[in-house]
Amino acid sequence: MEQIPVKRFPFSPFPIGWYWVEFSENLKRGQLRSKTWMGQQTVYWRDEQGRVCLANAICPHLGANLSPEFGGKIKDGQLVCPFHGFKYNTQGQCMHSLQGKVKHPITLTTYPVRETGGVIFAFWHPEGEEPQWSIPDLDEGNWSIFLHTSREIRTHPQETSENGVDLTHLPYVHGYSNVESLGPLHIDVHHLQNRFRLTRLIGPSKRFCLRLNVQATVSMLGVGFSMIESTMETAGLHIRQLALSTPIDGEKVNFVMAIQMQDIERPNVLMPGLGLFPKRVLNAILLKIFFKVYLKDISQDWDIWENKEYLTSPRLDPSETSILHFRRYCEQFYAPLE
Repeated sequence: MEQIPVKRFPFSPFPIGWYWVEFSENLKRGQLRSKTWMGQQTVYWRDEQGRVCLANAICPHLGANLSPEFGGKIKDGQLVCPFHGFKYNTQGQCMHSLQGKVKHPITLTTYPVRETGGVIFAFWHPEGEEPQWSIPDLDEGNWSIFLHTSREIRTHPQETSENGVDLTHLPYVHGYSNVESLGPLHIDVHHLQNRFRLTRLIGPSKRFCLRLNVQATVSMLGVGFSMIESTMETAGLHIRQLALSTPIDGEKVNFVMAIQMQDIERPNVLMPGLGLFPKRVLNAILLKIFFKVYLKDISQDWDIWENKEYLTSPRLDPSETSILHFRRYCEQFYAPLE
């Protein structure tokens, strides 16, 4: 008897919102790239003026695949179809065919794009509606470039984001101590913020380690964008991490982990003698160390995410009500079921 597949989550695998597409450094002018994004086969490129377009990889003329693997290319900043030579600009408009200027409007399906802080995002809505909110400006402030990596994980972006409000798992899974909430979740329509403090030890043992007393703020804008800002005031240390969860095909997400920091102000507070290092060298070393720590910590969640079952009525402790508030916040990002 054939087994009927069980739907893993009681909501759409493609919530409304902003999702990661690429890091700016990986998309040069004249380069055409492709990927499966939000269940769609897409292409993306940067034109001669630096504008980025993300579009469905199907030519609306006769359905040719526009991906570079199948002959799509960029010429003079425009996407050229391999079938009839139709040319599309970054607004998705067909500008030319082999017969000359097109006589009736032909447009690609494109998505609103925002590029900030060296990261490219695009907005997804199942009905193609325009975004009602945006990604924060990541260009502001004296931040380093992002160090980043990614991994495909069998889960849902709501599950990865839920970790940002689940403080009770932090000591057990990640080994943090003195975890303390700094107040209830702050929710302002599409923006959710969670503030807490913790102690994190970095080093080979409790005797030989750095002890970081950190205050953290998690900011979410939808379920695909989480930003964690960590501050150690005594050392003047400011770190920003991105946890970007983008659905691929309804089963897996592309989970991007990125980190950047500002110049540390009082390095000797971390360890006597650190201030003797040239500032540029010291900051580069610290960024690599904190990135390694971040990857180690977040990797402890991967197997849990891939194998856990989503419970619509979890048996929560009274101290875990933030999870329920988070789930109610998430409801706005799903189109009504037909």
